Amino acid sequence: MNRVGAVVALLAVVGVGLALSGAFAGVADEPRADDVADDRLIEVDGDYRLWPYTSRSRTVEGRTLAINVVFHADADATRAAIEGDPGTDWEETPPDEAAATAGDDDQLREVVGRDWRDARGSLRYSYVEGPDGGAWLAETFELHDGRYLGVRDHLRAYESPDGAYTAIQAHEEYYDWFRLRHTVPDIDAPATRLEDEFVESSRATDVRREYRGIDGGRSDGWLSVIELAATAALAGALLRRRTREAAVDLLGRLRTDARRHAAAATLGVALGAVLVGVRVAGVALETAFPAVSPKAIAAPLYLVLAAGLPALVARRAPRSDPAAAAAAVVVGLGAGFLADFAALGVTVPPDLIVHRVALLAALAVVAIGRATADRPVAVAGLSAWAVGLALPLADLI
Repeated sequence: MNRVGAVVALLAVVGVGLALSGAFAGVADEPRADDVADDRLIEVDGDYRLWPYTSRSRTVEGRTLAINVVFHADADATRAAIEGDPGTDWEETPPDEAAATAGDDDQLREVVGRDWRDARGSLRYSYVEGPDGGAWLAETFELHDGRYLGVRDHLRAYESPDGAYTAIQAHEEYYDWFRLRHTVPDIDAPATRLEDEFVESSRATDVRREYRGIDGGRSDGWLSVIELAATAALAGALLRRRTREAAVDLLGRLRTDARRHAAAATLGVALGAVLVGVRVAGVALETAFPAVSPKAIAAPLYLVLAAGLPALVARRAPRSDPAAAAAAVVVGLGAGFLADFAALGVTVPPDLIVHRVALLAALAVVAIGRATADRPVAVAGLSAWAVGLALPLADLI
């Protein structure tokens, strides 16, 4: 394929990819409604039936994720059971922060076990209906395990008005540097992890699954139900190992032609290193400076990605063969994307896979344009990169 054909093909990938990214995101699971239908409420305990979802607003049309765990206890007992030993160094997170404070000892504990902390995120509501009618509930408390700029499990808790139960929406979320916000890849695994902490524990008398036919909100229809012991033995921290798979030999393919295409190989390694380095730096800075808002840390690091990656391609590509430069971008930055997701241990949503492929294609076009000194081609690639960054920031992806 000649150079013009290759550029046209890559730009087509960018265009199709960005279009598909928007198409994959955001189809509602059910028609909008003004009121909570009676047949959507489930019996839990006490006098209040539960609408087993969360919502961005006090309406059904704002529905987001499904409730997936229920504790037959009030909020105070539930939170104490989740947090574990009250003698551990738990700290309250200010409302304007989304990350928790960690000391030197906590950093080690994060490696070997779960580290639940008070979390603050976007406000979500749930709904209950009792003898006096229905009521929308704001979160009673939020907890998280993990880092704001990395990956974490996030819990939103809603206590029934009579204190008979506490409903939990548990989800896994990771910070997406190209969306500048959290993305939720899964709700089943974090619910299972929370449930596992109470299996064969003296803090619970019963842990079971109940099929409630919950439809939508990423639910599989099942609800984890946990009965707390009347006198919970809250001794020791709640530690549970989180296994993280590291990507191995992702950059191995660059070594084959390293001597022949040293500049291109260096470019690929540098792109992957910058992407992974931003994630590592974000989590490290968040740990080192707990008083600083994670969003303040993320802002300059995002500029490293948004401006630094195309600048690196523009600087290094002229020293390379056009095909090798494009391949270095795709392999190097693609390996960086894979390493980042593998280290986080999350499942990548399909729309974001397409979006990342589009970004790879855009930078590959920049590399071809710079390697061949073809300014219009380079500008076209940079324009596609800018569009690829703008769409998620505009909440279109």
